Amino acid sequence: MNDNFEQYGGILSPFNAWLIMRGIATLPLRMRAHEQGAMQVAQFLENHPQIKRVIYPGLPSHPQYALAQKQMENFSGMLTFQVENGPQIALQLAQKLKIFHYAVSLGHLRSLLFYMPTADLQASSFRLNAQQLVAFKTYAGEGIFRVSIGLEEPEDLCQDLAQALANP
Repeated sequence: MNDNFEQYGGILSPFNAWLIMRGIATLPLRMRAHEQGAMQVAQFLENHPQIKRVIYPGLPSHPQYALAQKQMENFSGMLTFQVENGPQIALQLAQKLKIFHYAVSLGHLRSLLFYMPTADLQASSFRLNAQQLVAFKTYAGEGIFRVSIGLEEPEDLCQDLAQALANP
């Protein structure tokens, strides 16, 4: 028998295991709060005059809403949206948002927002062929905002977006 434990794979430290166990106890409550906040923000954005499109499976406007209703108990805290002139609006939001953090990440307790230009996505690890790129551009246009809704009050998040989207 080989006593080299590296061959058995990685293991968690006792402290990390304890942190995970402690966090799992409130996971259903946190996921419910993420979803409720995301639904309210998605509805707000869908009715905002500067927003071209909101993509969130909990909205009836989502192309696979009926399927999401059948398969999902929680629509998550993630949504995307499109605007005209995404790069300009991204700069405006980065400068004016007070509650949202302009950052690339997912699932944080704070709400995060980031603009992903289609050209940058294509130049990164996503090497889409011509047909895939056309399909993606049909779906996402020249870019989309990815939003991870945190645990803040949804009304505060909507107000933050409203003031940040207001004309400079």
